[in-house]
Amino acid sequence: MVFHFLKMKKLSLYVLIFLFTVSSAYALFHKEKWDGWVYPNADDLTNSVLAGKDFKSLEDCRDACLRIISNAGYQNTDYECGLNCKPRSPGADVFVCKKTLR
Repeated sequence: MVFHFLKMKKLSLYVLIFLFTVSSAYALFHKEKWDGWVYPNADDLTNSVLAGKDFKSLEDCRDACLRIISNAGYQNTDYECGLNCKPRSPGADVFVCKKTLR
């Protein structure tokens, strides 16, 4: 019985070490990058202004978009921030993002 308990304790330690290693590697290699776009006319989303790329947080992206809107004096505008966006095809102006938020 004692041997079984020690064996389970050792196995639990290995599982914890494995989980820690996997979560550390994920955090190290999986970086969130946010890109932002401002739409000067919310009724025409085909016209956009790039607010910036590779923001480290959604809040940084939002701040950049709102700063552009404020500085330009846009009235009927919209913006979006996209997570880990990639061009739809090489050299494309259309991007596909894991998610987009305002």
